[in-house]
Amino acid sequence: MTDQPQDTETTGKKHRLHSLKKIEIIVRGEKEKFVQDLLEECGATGYTIHRDIAGRGSHGFHEGRLLFNDRAGLVMFFTVGDEEMIDCVMDGLTPLFEKSSGVMFVSETQVVRLEKFLEEDE
Repeated sequence: MTDQPQDTETTGKKHRLHSLKKIEIIVRGEKEKFVQDLLEECGATGYTIHRDIAGRGSHGFHEGRLLFNDRAGLVMFFTVGDEEMIDCVMDGLTPLFEKSSGVMFVSETQVVRLEKFLEEDE
């Protein structure tokens, strides 16, 4: 994979792909505010939250929707950013994962509108 933007042609419009990193974080609902605050502190310009995540991991099967108990269910965040922002998030999550269940994934990705994903220098 190259770090250089790639041009693509789509219906006569020219688009550029820019390489960034994507981080996906799955935690219990009770940790949602902590992760939101951490993402903002680390400079994430935005993120998406999926609630009521179901799946199986080392702690067994987790139901997606727990009636009247949003804090016990799982939530998944995902965002993209540069390596510095991703490192900040990983450093902030490490102590949480030492005491609590959760997982994070980091992968290479490409975005079209780079200005939507990086903070502007003031």
